[in-house]
Amino acid sequence: MSDSGFVDEAEAGRGHRSRPRPVPSGVARDAPDGRAPEPRARRRRRRAVLAAFALVVVGLVGFGGWAWAGRVHADDLAAYTSLAHQVEELDRTMTPLGHGEVPPCREATDGSVTRTYPPSTGPQAAELVGFLLQKGWRQSSGAAPAPVVAHLSRDVAGHELTIDVSAASMNQLVEALTARSPASAFGCLGR
Repeated sequence: MSDSGFVDEAEAGRGHRSRPRPVPSGVARDAPDGRAPEPRARRRRRRAVLAAFALVVVGLVGFGGWAWAGRVHADDLAAYTSLAHQVEELDRTMTPLGHGEVPPCREATDGSVTRTYPPSTGPQAAELVGFLLQKGWRQSSGAAPAPVVAHLSRDVAGHELTIDVSAASMNQLVEALTARSPASAFGCLGR
């Protein structure tokens, strides 16, 4: 019994038990922390807002990727077009027998322009390489693998364009010319 006349019925060592709070109707009563959980409508609304936000973010990232790939592809095509024009200028001076052109992304990432020359009337390799050097191409100092006698390169808009001249030797007739314009695999997405 206490000084005020009341009896303390709680046993020593046991905590005070709280009464359960009343839960509003229509709400689940099984929250682990003893509090009433949020109404289901509020949870659904929050999930819908989060899903919509995630969808908008994914859409913006997708649009940004698409725009960036388009810009990269435009740069790749500009470098390839420059290469094709330079080879066409070469064609007007030294007429080839046959040719092939493959723009970037059609068969591979790189774009290529090829020319073959007649076996008896084509230009000499030294003459063709001299013409390209006058047009601003630079020749690699290392030995190129046979049948390539000269490997030339040039930078256009951040792309390193290359030309390989195939012949038996520099004083022999050119068999083929292969020009390549590297392109970005990212720019080729969706092409």
